[in-house]
Amino acid sequence: MNYTFSRLEQVAVDGNVEEWENHLNALEDLWSFGVAERNNVLFVAIVIKDIQLQREALSGGIFVNISYNDKRKDGARLYFPYWDRERKKALSASEELRQTENFEQALLEKVNGYYLQGFGRVRDGLLALDNDYGIRATTLVDSNKNLVYEARIPLELVGLKSDVVAVQVGVRTQYAMMKKAMESSNRPTNRGYGYGYPVMGGPSLKNPYKAETEIWIVDKVEKSN
Repeated sequence: MNYTFSRLEQVAVDGNVEEWENHLNALEDLWSFGVAERNNVLFVAIVIKDIQLQREALSGGIFVNISYNDKRKDGARLYFPYWDRERKKALSASEELRQTENFEQALLEKVNGYYLQGFGRVRDGLLALDNDYGIRATTLVDSNKNLVYEARIPLELVGLKSDVVAVQVGVRTQYAMMKKAMESSNRPTNRGYGYGYPVMGGPSLKNPYKAETEIWIVDKVEKSN
């Protein structure tokens, strides 16, 4: 299916997705997503219902990947929520946190910030939640026990090369990361036979979910720099 941007008049990145009503694309009973663009700013909304997928989102994070044109490739990537290795280790060892009634929300309040890669005008690495670039995202557990995500990304930070762009949104699941690692290891190289070539009869991966957890949206933006 070909997805396009939603046309919204106003969007507030506050974890309340009422303005996205009738604009979210539902994938089975797993999750819903929507992407909009206004005044050269990209907005993303995601609602995750499935408990296992929620756990993977809390573990691996949710990502937005903005290709520089209409080609579906890695471009500017925003990962959130994000915990660095030391923070994850400390949280895993915290008995007090585990005993918290609303564990997921308590965990979300301890994120390190955003993790960025591939932005033309922002360096790779950790970015503070309160920043001067206009990047904002929020994740919370709503009253229906859904994991809700919203984000805004100024497209001037990306350095688009075309008015038509491809945007990928999804959850960094174990399946997706293992699939990407296998595809990378099976990619032919110039190092000669045997290294970097597909191994016949190797292990196969099966998506544990009944719908895709990563989706591409291709559409035209109002303005690109």
